[in-house]
Amino acid sequence: MSLAAVVLAAGASERMGRPKALLDFRGRPFVVRILQALEALDVKPRLVVLGPDAPRIRPSIAAHECVIVEHPDPAAGPIGSLRAALTALETVRPTGILAWPVDLPHVRVATVERLLEAHRRGGAPAVLPSFAGRRGQPVIWSQGLFTEVATSKAATQHGPWAVLVGHQVELATVPVDDPAVIDDVNTPEDYERLVRDTNRDIY
Repeated sequence: MSLAAVVLAAGASERMGRPKALLDFRGRPFVVRILQALEALDVKPRLVVLGPDAPRIRPSIAAHECVIVEHPDPAAGPIGSLRAALTALETVRPTGILAWPVDLPHVRVATVERLLEAHRRGGAPAVLPSFAGRRGQPVIWSQGLFTEVATSKAATQHGPWAVLVGHQVELATVPVDDPAVIDDVNTPEDYERLVRDTNRDIY
């Protein structure tokens, strides 16, 4: 069975003040950059979980082969989006889910390739990147954790990381030379820094 990809884009973006999914990164909206990366990696099916801003975001991804899952409760956080994706994938039964937050469009394709390779080697309940000793995202959740992700009370209260904490010894952590894996873009200042650093790389 195949690995499914889920772009987590249902947040309210309150600190940013506008939908993060539509912020520009190198000429494309965040959500489109991630979908393009997933297309290049040939990971499918591809799901995009959207929240209250779905009507604004849908047109930007209309040309891309993906399933839109609407999750109108941003207060539920990432765990709510993951659960909505799992429900949508019940008939597909993927071997795992690559969960990619929409505010990480700058994670390198090569980084995700390394995560996919670690997942294919098998055995770990989840695969995570790490940079400078800190674990980050995207995360690949293996099928064996799906039930726990869907039902964990700790995850409902504290988010998906609460599930991973219970499997610390078993996790596959992949060291990468990619600071983006720990660099969430949550505020206008974060975004300005991302644009500034990107322009520096280009010029």
